[in-house]
Amino acid sequence: MWPMLIATKMRPPAIRDQAVPRERLLDRLRAGSDLTLTLVICPAGFGKTTLLAAWYQAETARRPVAWLTIDEGDDDPVLLWSYVAEALRRVCPAVSRPAASLTAEAAPVTEVVLPRLVNELNDQGEVVLILDDVHRLSGAALDSMAWFIGHAPASLQLVLSTRAEPALPLASLRAHGELIELRVGDLRFTPGETDEFLNGCLGLGLGRQDVETLVDRTEGWPAGLYLAALSLSRDTDRHDFVARFGSSPNRHVADFLEAEVLEAHDPPMQALMLRSSILRRLCGPLCDVVLEQQRSAEMLDELSRTNLFLAPLGDTGGWYRFHPLFAQLLRTELGRREPGVVPALHRRAYSWHRDHGTAEEAIHHAIEAGEYAAAAGLVEATWVNYVNNGGYRTVLAWLGRFPGGILGGDIGLLLVEAWALSRAARREEAARAVAAAERLGQPGTGPLPDGFSSAEASLTTLRAAFPWGDAGAQLEYGCRAAELEGPGSPWRPVACWAVGMGRYLRGEFGAADRWFAEAVTLAPAGDRWLAAGVSLACRSLIAGEQGRIDDQRRLAENSVAVIRERGVEETCGEGWLALGVSLAARGRPEEALPPIDRATAILRSGGQPTSLAMALLRQVPVLRALGQRERAQAVIAEASSVIASCPDPGILADQLTAAKRSSRPGARPGQGLTQRERRVLVLLQSGLNEREIGHALYISRNTVHSHIRAIYRKLAVSTRADVLERTRELGLLDGAAEG
Repeated sequence: MWPMLIATKMRPPAIRDQAVPRERLLDRLRAGSDLTLTLVICPAGFGKTTLLAAWYQAETARRPVAWLTIDEGDDDPVLLWSYVAEALRRVCPAVSRPAASLTAEAAPVTEVVLPRLVNELNDQGEVVLILDDVHRLSGAALDSMAWFIGHAPASLQLVLSTRAEPALPLASLRAHGELIELRVGDLRFTPGETDEFLNGCLGLGLGRQDVETLVDRTEGWPAGLYLAALSLSRDTDRHDFVARFGSSPNRHVADFLEAEVLEAHDPPMQALMLRSSILRRLCGPLCDVVLEQQRSAEMLDELSRTNLFLAPLGDTGGWYRFHPLFAQLLRTELGRREPGVVPALHRRAYSWHRDHGTAEEAIHHAIEAGEYAAAAGLVEATWVNYVNNGGYRTVLAWLGRFPGGILGGDIGLLLVEAWALSRAARREEAARAVAAAERLGQPGTGPLPDGFSSAEASLTTLRAAFPWGDAGAQLEYGCRAAELEGPGSPWRPVACWAVGMGRYLRGEFGAADRWFAEAVTLAPAGDRWLAAGVSLACRSLIAGEQGRIDDQRRLAENSVAVIRERGVEETCGEGWLALGVSLAARGRPEEALPPIDRATAILRSGGQPTSLAMALLRQVPVLRALGQRERAQAVIAEASSVIASCPDPGILADQLTAAKRSSRPGARPGQGLTQRERRVLVLLQSGLNEREIGHALYISRNTVHSHIRAIYRKLAVSTRADVLERTRELGLLDGAAEG
């Protein structure tokens, strides 16, 4: 199960009564409705979020508007696009619910996830998507955003707010007139807006000269004006305050006002502001625990009505967030006043989040508190939900915050690192993590927080799950993993799947099917839905090999239903492969190609050569059936390269040879078919399974199976889909249906 998405991030902050209407800027935003991108870019404190929240409120009456506030943990394509898809779905119900398995490398975002999202948005009509705080994205997450911008439908208005210019194709958009930008100069308060805010909204009664002085001293910086307003509202001589405001050339406006803002409140409220500044988001119960007090909810409500820098997150729920700039000021002051208290505050925040199931925030606070053992325990207990669903970047980011000495000396963390790196297809780094874990020794001690019976079991299962093209090693390690993880273990389904794959790649289909069946049976108890989906898919492929067409279809459809329902549809390429192969076996190549293409894209980025080769070889006959012979040859070439990289590809080498033979110019397969084999071929074309063919011809199923294997050999093919494609291509049954 993917970790819970935080609903408050998908709602804009509430608009305060004191907010100044900025129609000139709202008009600029509206002017971008027909353009590719609208960018609001300026440093902290210029009112980006307030402006976009006001525009959100104004626009929702005429078209759907989705909102997402990006935070530090979203610099992961998996989590980012899970949130984006869910935010869009909330205003456009026809958009698919985000898959829990979104991923950047293990299931390619730009090849699978985003194309589907773009296609769905293309059918929605006008939609606005507002992403606040995009400066928190980098690397692969920002690359995926660039792809989305380049392919977004014209009906979508994408609006990004950021503190710094992002590494996006802005120059090209400017050159083509597809970009609207609101920068510092646009968001500065004008004298008129300042007067409206200070006198109209707050009723401070300042004279024109005082207003202009404040605009000049702050250079129209909204945050500076807000800070000034907090002090002005309590100063008896406002003209004198304005005269003194920012007069010291050695002190920044924020530094000058910091103490005054705090000292305007009583000591309990000051303590609340300072000590809760370590929190990314605040609520009453959380602050009660962190500050070891009562009534925090009432105090937050009061503060949010008097302090313009504490904003409610959404309309309900009691959650708040300090303006990032103000929170930084508070943390600086907290460190100056109470330097020793910060670790204790983080420790209490960790305990609260741990108890309430918000693992990411719990891990963050544990690390900030220096409670590395507690953080390690939580990482080791929760990593599976992230890595199995593609969120390995988040896990690796956690591990990167541990001191090297701690990470390198903790076998549990090293095992988590090895699993996450393997899932990310970073083979060499994963091997180093495995070697480091082995050097620590004690492989057989104790159960682990993630459910493994021992470190040895984790390492063995890891090697079985990620064999890097070695079918023999997969079978060997899978069998050992099955010995170590009995039927009650949550990891037993993974071990069973690995044994099944090893048997399958040896051509031992009956034995493989039994192991896959056990994996499917046990997977729900351990919440191992990826293992269930893959095992169902492999059972479907086996049924196809054995000519059980009805079972093949049923198992493939069950696999896709499971991976969709359980949110692993973007990591389980095998499910889509089985569906495509099933459709091809029923003579529907046009419908078969899209799911096989999808499977190939997912498995290509997964890093496991045998899985990718399986998909490529299944893709070839479908391409040929559709007349795409050049592409089929290119796929054979890729399959050849992939299989050549495998230490032990199992039966895939023979299947590749058959695929190459059937594509050789001048080859004339099929000339040696007997009359009975041709009759079996006619019935295969009709979609009957082996049992039904046996009944029609009054022969045993074993005899039918022998005839089918002979047909495969004579046609130089390896699957039923190949048989159907080659039969049509060569016209073997033209005028001979009665054979």
